[in-house]
Amino acid sequence: MSSIIPNPHDRFFRASMSNPRVALQFVEKHIPLHIAAKIDKGSLQMMPGNFIEDLQEWKTDLLFKVTFQGTFGYIYLLVEHQRKSEQLMPLRMLEYVTKIIRMHLQENGEGPLPLVYPCVLYNGSEPYVHTTDVFELFQDPDFAREIFLKPFQLIDLTQLSDDDLKKESLLGIMEILLKHAFARDTISLIRKISDLLQQADKMQEVELLRESAEYVFQTTKDNLSKHAVLNEFKKHLSPPTQKNIMTLAEAFVEEGRQEGMQKSRQEERQKFRSLLIKQLKNRFPNQVTAHYLNLIQEADSDKLFYWCEKLITAMSVEEVFSCL
Repeated sequence: MSSIIPNPHDRFFRASMSNPRVALQFVEKHIPLHIAAKIDKGSLQMMPGNFIEDLQEWKTDLLFKVTFQGTFGYIYLLVEHQRKSEQLMPLRMLEYVTKIIRMHLQENGEGPLPLVYPCVLYNGSEPYVHTTDVFELFQDPDFAREIFLKPFQLIDLTQLSDDDLKKESLLGIMEILLKHAFARDTISLIRKISDLLQQADKMQEVELLRESAEYVFQTTKDNLSKHAVLNEFKKHLSPPTQKNIMTLAEAFVEEGRQEGMQKSRQEERQKFRSLLIKQLKNRFPNQVTAHYLNLIQEADSDKLFYWCEKLITAMSVEEVFSCL
């Protein structure tokens, strides 16, 4: 039997760093002084490095948790062992950092985000040649620093007036409809943007008008029919556009017809199920178990018809449901 241990470098690294004294010395030597000064070194605790999120496994080499400045809080030390210089290593570490924060929130509930300090211990055969700065991975690092990891821009439609939103014709249609997504007076809402609808019509933005009409009747709360919404839209459009929009009405009719047919088929299958269960209980009292009832409830029309035919000549419940 071979005595060679797979990944001896990783194994030795993890085993050594699992020693609290080694880990503490690592912090004291390699973590910048202004950061290490805020860490309560006696609270250093090794954490599981494997965790699952979004059906994907992420594995870190070593993860430590400490409190800092004598107050309740967390700072995680992410220590990764590398033997190859990797161009995308900064991105990989950033991904680890966000996953660690997510893991912390799952375990501790909502609250202040923990700090994560990432570092890589490298022992390759050649000096490490790639950047450690994620911004250097972008084509324009300076421009990336202006955008990446900055506060996101918030466009709060509830704080913008309708008059302000209407300054941009096509954009105004979208933003006003989103702002009043759950309006209870749909007709008034459509009339409020009638001038924007007419501008879109002149610009031949028929698809935008179709999408807008569909969105309104999907979100309205005043129980208007689809046709009522569509008819109000049409009042503010030119005849050619009205004709084009009519294909949307035809789609509504077909949708209703399909829903009706599906409901009818479902009702028919349910009657079929009830009849089959009744006949089975008549033929084989006390033999119709929950197992067979579940099979019947989950079966499609073809299976139900097949079982009904088998019931005519079957001598037992088992025989009815054989050869599925």
